[in-house]
Amino acid sequence: MQLWKSGLGLLLDRRAEFGKPMVFRLDRPFDIDPAGQRVLDIEAMAQCVRDAAGALHAAGVRRGDRFAVYKDNHLDCLLLAAAGIRIGAVPVMLSGLLPTDPALALLRRTEPKLLVSNRRLLSREGNGGESLTSFAERTVSLDGGVPGATPFAELYGSADPAPDPRPDDELMMLTHTSGTTGVPKLIMYTPEKLQGQMARLECRHLPPITFRRNDTVAMFCPYVHARAFTWIYSVLTLAPTKVLVMSESDPQVVGPLFERHRPTVIEALPIDYARLEGLADDRRSRAFASVRMFVGNFDAVRWPIIRTFLNASRHRFPVWREGYGQSETGGMGMTFISRRTANRRRDELPGPRKVGRPMPGFTQLKVVDPKTFAPVPDGRPGLVLARTRARCVGYYGEPERWEEKVRGEWWNTGDIGIRSRTGSLRLLDREVNHVPGMSCLEQEDILVDRLPKGHDVALLTVPDGPPVPVVATPDGTLDEASWAGATRGLPALAKPVVIASDAMPRTGTGKIVREELRRRHLGETEPPGSGRWT
Repeated sequence: MQLWKSGLGLLLDRRAEFGKPMVFRLDRPFDIDPAGQRVLDIEAMAQCVRDAAGALHAAGVRRGDRFAVYKDNHLDCLLLAAAGIRIGAVPVMLSGLLPTDPALALLRRTEPKLLVSNRRLLSREGNGGESLTSFAERTVSLDGGVPGATPFAELYGSADPAPDPRPDDELMMLTHTSGTTGVPKLIMYTPEKLQGQMARLECRHLPPITFRRNDTVAMFCPYVHARAFTWIYSVLTLAPTKVLVMSESDPQVVGPLFERHRPTVIEALPIDYARLEGLADDRRSRAFASVRMFVGNFDAVRWPIIRTFLNASRHRFPVWREGYGQSETGGMGMTFISRRTANRRRDELPGPRKVGRPMPGFTQLKVVDPKTFAPVPDGRPGLVLARTRARCVGYYGEPERWEEKVRGEWWNTGDIGIRSRTGSLRLLDREVNHVPGMSCLEQEDILVDRLPKGHDVALLTVPDGPPVPVVATPDGTLDEASWAGATRGLPALAKPVVIASDAMPRTGTGKIVREELRRRHLGETEPPGSGRWT
């Protein structure tokens, strides 16, 4: 068990020794692989980690040093992290979709020994004229061509130092939150929390909700996120036959690959499913014909998209698995949606979106009064608190923000929800956006289901009036009759603000940045909630 918790690189070494018959197919080659391989077995993946560890060591990274990975999305982000963890360093994982100024703020906070990036990102400057290299002692460019940065090719092939992983209770890795309210928080993970707890439950053989040996698994993910680490542990433990590693969700790339290698399990972000909706809706395509399970993570997926993908599967009983969790806690609950349920209209399913029951023996959830923190009866809304052994150990450089959300063994999720008598949880809103007597998330679900395809809605609550709907449409216009039909029978809403779909502010994972919408369209109007736990 110690080896399993000590690092992905060592786990890859052990799996390579066992000769697991598993293959990884990439939508494009790794940025850290000069050979440009698109098909790798376990031994080839393990060798990538050993080679990357040698390159990091040659660049001066030593045990206890922090090094930042800020590059275009691909699974090799995770392999670079594994390489650093293998030699006792601490990776600081930054999404390549993170804007320059927040990335600079996180680099300033961590002061890494080394920055690993690529030319596209290194060519940028912050609003104050600062470069990304300002806060690292040395910079490595994966594709070269950056003045002052060492080309990765010059370091590749250096000797792989002996493994020297950190103990289970020491800091192993930093990743950041989505940043919907400003500069993201940096979450501190230890091997015990990330691998010993978060990944543990998913690595159990629990058909049909975990991987089978004959599965072809497709993954779309920000590979700097802790979710990528727990996922890869489940892959290496349960050993599906084939893994399709997707760095993007362009239908022109995904379609041909999925036609050749029919996935049976797909996990993706809401923004990836939205981009692929047209491909799923194409009855000539069989890209999703073999899928038995779609997995949604990071945020709720709109009901019409769930319906489209389940209907695209030719499997007899396909399911949609929706996870409820946070970066700080890992998974806290899950629910399943059948094709039959998805084909009902959202307004035929009364009440807020169900996110499922807590993991038995692993997580506990309770609902409390936001002011007194006293438990509220089942069926009444309140603030959701979670108790889990997987809770991470802090926010790097911001202990006060951490303490604001911790109440003994309980974690304040910042969500408002309702617990049923049977223990299932329904989410109403984030506390900062919540108005008593309604659920904006539920109303958004219904509105999007009633509006034409391609429309999205964000409701902005105000203290003294009805919510203001921001409606994003493909061409930036909204048909009045369609809107009137969509709002019929719902609680009163203010006059809609209509924008083009590409004008909707989103994080790199596709979450709507409601604070930015408020700034643009509501000016100084404060949200109704306190926002203390956002």
